[in-house]
Amino acid sequence: MATETQTSPPVDDDRQSTLEPEPEPVVEETVEEAWGDQGELFDLPEAACRERALPIRPGDLTRLLMAQESLGPEDRTHLGQFCRLLGATFHSEFYERLRDLKELYAPFDPDSDYVSLDEYTPQAADHPPEQFFDLLDVTLERANYHRLDIEIIKAAVQAPNELGLNYVPDFTLFEHMRIYVRGFTRITREARRAKGRFRKETVTLDAYQRLIVVLKFKETSRNLGPNVRTDVLYIRMFKDVPHVDMEMHLPEQGTKVKMRIMDKAQIASPFAVGIPTMIFKAMGALTTMGIAGLVVAPISVGINSFFGFQRAKQKHLTHMIRSLYYMTLANNASVLNRLIDSAEEEEYKETLLSYFFLWQATKGPAQTWTSDSLDTHIETFLKETTGVEVDFEIADALGKLFRLGLARRDGRGNIHARPIVQALEHLDRLWDNTFQYAGTTTAARKKNH
Repeated sequence: MATETQTSPPVDDDRQSTLEPEPEPVVEETVEEAWGDQGELFDLPEAACRERALPIRPGDLTRLLMAQESLGPEDRTHLGQFCRLLGATFHSEFYERLRDLKELYAPFDPDSDYVSLDEYTPQAADHPPEQFFDLLDVTLERANYHRLDIEIIKAAVQAPNELGLNYVPDFTLFEHMRIYVRGFTRITREARRAKGRFRKETVTLDAYQRLIVVLKFKETSRNLGPNVRTDVLYIRMFKDVPHVDMEMHLPEQGTKVKMRIMDKAQIASPFAVGIPTMIFKAMGALTTMGIAGLVVAPISVGINSFFGFQRAKQKHLTHMIRSLYYMTLANNASVLNRLIDSAEEEEYKETLLSYFFLWQATKGPAQTWTSDSLDTHIETFLKETTGVEVDFEIADALGKLFRLGLARRDGRGNIHARPIVQALEHLDRLWDNTFQYAGTTTAARKKNH
């Protein structure tokens, strides 16, 4: 099976990239050069993009809309019923998706504690990873994640961290490797820089609010360690991940620390300077003790420089261990549960927001909404409410309204919502038909009465 490399950058771009057979050469640069003129911020290529995920809890959004002054007591009662039916509808849909995801992931779950029932238990040969990835990608898109391009991942791994360590990516070990992110934030951290005379100062780093890593090692990979398996898919979910700390969230087998030219020179220079000096002094009939001192001095300095580099590596490793304890949100199958929950919430919030403002237009003076005008209105509402600029996906939100029969588009392109009482009756019918047996029984009961 070929190594997978297709990625989806945050903009509309169908270009594909491939994992190189050998790691790309690292551009030698100091932390000062990597931080640029400002020296404070690692900029993300995606940082200019507005956030697609809605930064508000479903319950908070529901209460916010029900508190709008334009609603009367009866409206609030109807809206509360609408929210419950709408939430139940999406919950039913995503329960089916979660079940399907778990079935496809079962053959690759490293944490499974179930017995195998031979032909009744799904096997990897019957469900290749590509089937799982197809459904996973759709679900992640529903949850407003996007997939990072492989070149962005490589650049993030190669970017020197605040300790000046360079990491070299080696993704040839992976049969599959995908990284998905959602949300942009900035975190502060203390660091020492040459520009600041190595005094502690606060730097600001661009970071992802959520990051999901999915990977599978090649079966031909060797020396992976006793705890690493090549027959499973590892899934990890993290929060508040700085772009330049990407290597912290990948297996150590796929990233290696590389000495910079500056590090090598710092170790080698005492030898380069000390040995000629020792020879010159020795020719001047220096005593044995003096010659020994000349030999030991450069060696001592070189060894100290080498172990200084090792101490920086150890310090970074310690930081990784401490950080990951608090930054890890879920592992393997538990990621799927969090992901489905997040996707369900996003679908609910997008649909509720778009329906609410369409419905409000039917209550007052004649007002029409087009896709663009509704999109702008909702984005302004979210900006004023949350303080966050959101790229509301109006096409996706309207698609859900049309699919559920809660809105329609007329011949002029204007969009109209069902009045809320009709919408409630329609959602109730949809719910009755969700389970055919229950729907048939309910219909017969209603007919008899």
